[in-house]
Amino acid sequence: MKKTFTNNRNVALLVAAGLLAGMGTAVADETPTATASPAPTVKPLTEYQKAKAAYSAAVEAYIANRKSSQAQHKAAVDAFVAARKSYNEARKNVLTTYKAELAAARTTHDAAIAAATTDAEKLVIRSTHRTAVAAATAKRDAAITALGAAPAAPATPLIGVRPTPPTKPAKVAKTS
Repeated sequence: MKKTFTNNRNVALLVAAGLLAGMGTAVADETPTATASPAPTVKPLTEYQKAKAAYSAAVEAYIANRKSSQAQHKAAVDAFVAARKSYNEARKNVLTTYKAELAAARTTHDAAIAAATTDAEKLVIRSTHRTAVAAATAKRDAAITALGAAPAAPATPLIGVRPTPPTKPAKVAKTS
């Protein structure tokens, strides 16, 4: 038996599909249009819905507070890093000068000791060296004190506690 496209079964299915499709648009056209439709009734909000709305607002405020706190903290950290770098550079220059003065005093001391012949001369040279070291140390300490205290790192911001979501009400079992 040879199957063809236009056998009775296929034709019946196509006719039924056409009728249903035509009827669907006709049904849509036949729906009455409401000229004076009643205003939709708004259900009053339940306690849970009110709590959920308050929770959503609290979460948005929490997120906004956290973002602004993080931005302020980032700016404070950037300022701290710049101040700390400046302080360390100034302190490094003071220490470099101190080391250079110690090296010069040591070089002078070594040359004088090599040239000295008596114990009395060596005693004077050592005393002079100690005085030079003490003067360099006092100069270093005064310069570091003049720099002031090292910059302090900013404190981590307190962003508060994340709001807790409201608890869902328990479902009430239907009674028939």
